[in-house]
Amino acid sequence: MERQFKNRLVGTIVFVALGVIFLPDLLDGKKARVVEEFTDIPLRPNNQHQTLATQSSTDEIPEQFEVLDIASVDLGVVSDVEMSQPISTAPEEDHEPIAKNAANNQPVNTVAKTEQIVKAKGSSVVPEKSVTKPILPTKAPVTAGYTLQLGGFNNAKNVSALVAQLRLSGYTAYTLPETPVDGKLTRVFVGPEVSQAKLASRQDAIKKLTGLQGKIVPFNPMDK
Repeated sequence: MERQFKNRLVGTIVFVALGVIFLPDLLDGKKARVVEEFTDIPLRPNNQHQTLATQSSTDEIPEQFEVLDIASVDLGVVSDVEMSQPISTAPEEDHEPIAKNAANNQPVNTVAKTEQIVKAKGSSVVPEKSVTKPILPTKAPVTAGYTLQLGGFNNAKNVSALVAQLRLSGYTAYTLPETPVDGKLTRVFVGPEVSQAKLASRQDAIKKLTGLQGKIVPFNPMDK
């Protein structure tokens, strides 16, 4: 039984294999083969052959010329009277006066226009106003007046300190000589002022500031 079963199994396997191989060909039938046919297209003839053919055909045709008869024209004899008559130039003369009149009229119009423009410009010009600047009075140096002499000192440092104190308080202070020197007498002044009374009114305030009474003396600008 086992051998029969094996034989049947082998037979079925072989049968199935044959069916797998040959069934597609049987079902599809004969395959139609498509064969493409190509036709040879003749090449285009060269232009040179055509030009040679046309030249040969034109050479064979003979040239033909036609001879035309020239018509004779009779010219009449012109008399001396007709030759002597002047040619009229009246139309040209008519244009000359018009051109002259136009040329004469143009300058008059331009001159009139320029005169109007000049008048208009002259009327539009505004005269400049003269601006007078006010003259400020300059303070002339005091040539005559009074000054307050506070005293004379031999120590230059004390003189410089006193002058600096007076100037910081708003007083006009100066020394004679102008540059203090140690060991030399240097006088200290406040002023000058034109009014003696004005200088006297400041004397008390200066005394409180410096502790010096001082005295009012005439101012001499030549002192050095």
